Amino acid sequence: MSENGYETGRLNLPFVGISTFAKKPYVSDWDSIDADVAVLGAPFDFGTQWRPGARFGPRAVREASTLFSFGHAGAYDHEDDATYLGGDVRIVDLGDADIIHTKTTPT
Repeated sequence: MSENGYETGRLNLPFVGISTFAKKPYVSDWDSIDADVAVLGAPFDFGTQWRPGARFGPRAVREASTLFSFGHAGAYDHEDDATYLGGDVRIVDLGDADIIHTKTTPT
């Protein structure tokens, strides 16, 4: 069951508040992760020339995922007739990885 609604005192609509993946909890301490799925963004586009923008990908994915956060029990796929990432799946958002500017090779 969704935690959104008048019963909880706040609707928590997709377009308000802090944007995390599917409006799931943000966890900054990796030692305290208690979830089935953890989302980590990688804002990286330093290997491209004249086409920057991939660095905004994690933010865009989080924004789009908020549409599944209001009044739904997950993401429904009409082709498979199935609901994925339902209320029984514990998801947290870890934010974005720290990216070293202009370093395109692994350390």
